[in-house]
Amino acid sequence: GQSASTAASNNNKLKSFTSGWTSRKEHEESRKLIMMASRRLSSQNNVNISPFGVDRDDDDDDIENNNNYYQQQRHRIILPMCCLDNLKFICALSLLAVALVAIIVAPSVLVNRNNTEGEVPWNPWAGGKETPLDMARFDRIKDRILEHRISHASVLEDPSSPQYKALAWLVRDDERHVDLPQIDDEGSKMTGNNVDDEIALFQRYALAVFWFQTTDAEFVEESLGMTVENPRDIAWNNADGWMTSKGLCLWYGVTCHPHQSYGVKYDGDFHVAMLNLTSNNIHGVLPGELFTAFLKMTVLDLHQNELAGTLGRELANMLELEDLFLNGNSFEGQLPDNIGALRSLQNLNVHDNEFDGPIPVSIGELENLRELGMFNNQFSGRIPLSIGNLKNLIALYLESNQLTGNIPPVISQLTALEDIRLRNNMLNGPIPTEIGELKELRTLYLDTNKLSGAIPTELGTLYKLDDLQMYDNELKGNLPLELAFLSGLTTLYLDANGLTGSLPEEYGEMHALEELIISSNQFTGELPATIRGMKSLKNFRGSDNQFQGEIPVDIGKLLKLEYLMLDSNQLTGVPPVELGELKELKAVHLHDNNLSGEVPEAVCDLRNSFFLNDLQADCEDDIICACCTTCH
Repeated sequence: GQSASTAASNNNKLKSFTSGWTSRKEHEESRKLIMMASRRLSSQNNVNISPFGVDRDDDDDDIENNNNYYQQQRHRIILPMCCLDNLKFICALSLLAVALVAIIVAPSVLVNRNNTEGEVPWNPWAGGKETPLDMARFDRIKDRILEHRISHASVLEDPSSPQYKALAWLVRDDERHVDLPQIDDEGSKMTGNNVDDEIALFQRYALAVFWFQTTDAEFVEESLGMTVENPRDIAWNNADGWMTSKGLCLWYGVTCHPHQSYGVKYDGDFHVAMLNLTSNNIHGVLPGELFTAFLKMTVLDLHQNELAGTLGRELANMLELEDLFLNGNSFEGQLPDNIGALRSLQNLNVHDNEFDGPIPVSIGELENLRELGMFNNQFSGRIPLSIGNLKNLIALYLESNQLTGNIPPVISQLTALEDIRLRNNMLNGPIPTEIGELKELRTLYLDTNKLSGAIPTELGTLYKLDDLQMYDNELKGNLPLELAFLSGLTTLYLDANGLTGSLPEEYGEMHALEELIISSNQFTGELPATIRGMKSLKNFRGSDNQFQGEIPVDIGKLLKLEYLMLDSNQLTGVPPVELGELKELKAVHLHDNNLSGEVPEAVCDLRNSFFLNDLQADCEDDIICACCTTCH
């Protein structure tokens, strides 16, 4: 009976304790008590932790308030109401439990704080005992990677491969602890967020593969055939967030698609929209995982790095890719023949590499393409006829390759084209007259090829043309009068051809022309007086022709002229005094002609008071020149 009475008494006291604890005032007192006990324990261990064992920026105000409270109350401790009853042993037990929790939690909180304040990429060689792999989890994730064809089985079985190391990091060392989503029924298909979570895991794995492939000295040496003397030589310029516990959406250069819950910029693992690591000192080859794991990527920009190797057919997996910038690297081999699968592609820039072989025929399937930059490579063969399908193309850059054959007339179907650059190849045959259909054209570079025949008169209908360069070819015939209709033309380079006839008087109507380069042809006749109409002309080079007669005095009206090169012709008479009006002149070449008399004093004044620093004439025999820099 006595024991039953005692038990009843204790139960009543326990109920009283529970009831008292729930009151707001007592709860606050207990909260402060726990905080003070935790801080006392942490100060004894020189550990600075938050009073409740978590590290959150949004709790800073609470912590500061509790600090002030502790400073005021450090000489006394107010116990909760329960301790004023007969249940002091319960309070003591509670305090003991808090102390134990603090001892366990404090180190992990400290580590977490250190990581979040300045995380650095994970380093497996930093020392310490390596934690064993959870092989069950490793194999489970590996199977899913293989099932989705993210990687090949052979590389995931090789412990020395970047893929194996990346998966090992993901399973054992990644503090993010990303895992495959759980599915209730075996064999059931994932939907919604589960799909997103699985793809996020694949992407985190793929970026880790890319990291190991391009930062591990052994892999870099093997892929580039170079010796890495110092690991710093291949260190990325910026690797913020990479291989840390942060969500991949916060890794440097990574931009994720907006999340319906978190917005645009967030600490998460979601579908990657852009990977931009421009000029980041990245060495090595591109792993296939970069193409197989990012099915919703729209921009891949890796230009101006030290990447090499070939592009695999896996590239065709990136069906939503809109911009691909790989220029300024050392890629080699042929472009994959299935590149036409990238139907969303709008900008393809692979220039300044070492690609070779033919331009893939499938490139004509990229009907949304607006810019195609393939210059400064070693592409060979003919320009594929399929290029005529690129109806949205604005810029076509194929210069500085080894392309052969004719310019295909189907190029006229690219009616949106504004810029064509085919220079410095081995193209031959005539310039197709169909180019005259490209009414939006502003820039046309056909120089440094083996093009032959006459300049098509149809070029005179390209009224928006600003820059026309066809030098260093095998062009013949007269200059077409129709070019005078190009009132907006600023640059005309026709040198180093076999052009004949005279300089048409109509060209004086080209008021916007700044550069007229017609040297090294077979032009004859006199320079027309209408040349005075070229009021914007800065650079006139007519050397190495067969021009005759006197230098027209009207040339003195070209007040913006900086370079006048008329050497190696059959000009006669005395250099006109009007040349002295050209205050902007920097160079005048009059040698190897039949000029006589004396170079006017007004021209010599330009040497003394203005910019003229290169004046050459036949002053050794035929002409007197007291101020020439070079006499012939």
